[in-house]
Formats: sequence, structure tokens, C-alpha cells
Amino acid sequence: MRFECRRLGVADANAYQSLRIEGFHLEPRAFRYAPEDESGVTLAAVEMRLRRDHVVGASAGDELIGIGGLACETGVKTGHKALLYGMYVRRAHRGAGVADAIMRELVDVARSRVEIVTLTVVSQNDRARRFYERWGFRAYGVEERAIKLAEDAYLDETLMALRVKF
Repeated sequence: MRFECRRLGVADANAYQSLRIEGFHLEPRAFRYAPEDESGVTLAAVEMRLRRDHVVGASAGDELIGIGGLACETGVKTGHKALLYGMYVRRAHRGAGVADAIMRELVDVARSRVEIVTLTVVSQNDRARRFYERWGFRAYGVEERAIKLAEDAYLDETLMALRVKF
């Protein structure tokens, strides 16, 4: 399968938001956000996110098939860190290197801007945790009951970090 990765811009806002909502809908146990959360985000706010953060999209032809974002901190004491967020690849395209290509670009950008990249991953999402570990991320804690699915149904999140500069 052929695909191309690139930084998304404001012209990609609709496709990006649609893919995020799809991921939240199809993989409710993989994300801390629900489709309703993203549905309430205005297009102007999505465009602002795409201007502010480094969001990468993978496309096969005209179809956006994968996304991931990197948000750099701006504070004097926290400007050395970035948050990796929103990694999602459509099921039909998993296992073809799409997630690796997105991650490669995000890590390359991080190396030029920050020292540490952090992320959270649902602790029970073994596939995602192994993917991040393969990229060098290491767990440094667990937030218990970080996500509430329903009455008395919770998911923990593992906090992970990757030092990109030593």
C-alpha cells in the first residue's frame, strides 16, 4: 500500500476532525475522549490546533488514513517538553507502516524542538503500549481510573516519556 505523510494545515481541518471522531467512535476504549467531545469542537478551534501544533496526517490518495499530533509546551520552565497525542490509523491500514511513518516525523520534529516527549496510553491497550515502547517510550507512572466509561467502569492510563535530547 502506498501512502504519504505530511504536516496537516487548516485546509485539512474537516478531514482531520472527522478522522478523530471516527477513532473515538470505533475505538472507545483507546482514547480518553468521546466522539461527543470532539463533535463540540468548532472548526475554528481545529484550525487553531493545526496552526499551533505539529499534526501529521497519512494519506492514501485523497483519503486521510492516519493522524498524530505533537503539542510543544511554551512555558519558561516547561518549554523543553512536548505532548504526543491523538495517534490513530484506520483499521484497514494498520500493519502497513503508517503509524511508524507518522511517529518518525513527530519524533524528528520533537528532536529539533524539545528534550522530552510525553504521552498517555490506556493501560489495557497492549498493542499501543508495545508500539510506543518499540519507539523508546518508557512508562513512568499510572493514573488510575483516568477514564470513566460507565457506572463503575474505569480505565487506567499509563504515562510514558521519551527523551529525545540528553
